[in-house]
Amino acid sequence: MTSSPSTNMNVTPYTPVTARGAARRLEREPCTIRKWASRYYARVLGRAGRETVYDYADLATIEWCIWAGHPFTRHAGGPRRATRRPPSRRSMTVK
Repeated sequence: MTSSPSTNMNVTPYTPVTARGAARRLEREPCTIRKWASRYYARVLGRAGRETVYDYADLATIEWCIWAGHPFTRHAGGPRRATRRPPSRRSMTVK
């Protein structure tokens, strides 16, 4: 009897992590993690006290794209990432 791949996966939809926690796991500085989150629109899950809580999967995807030398696009994280990017300010200007 074989089980489907979805039952074998031990992954939660969102893995909450602060910049400090992600920095420890990815061996980077917390300020680097915060910059990536801002620049590449990492999913924000909420706040824990004064710290912002991010989705670890987004941060890990960003780190991999940078490490592998692939340009990071809003589609790099899959279809979920495409819906997270806010419209650009240029598209909001009235002509």
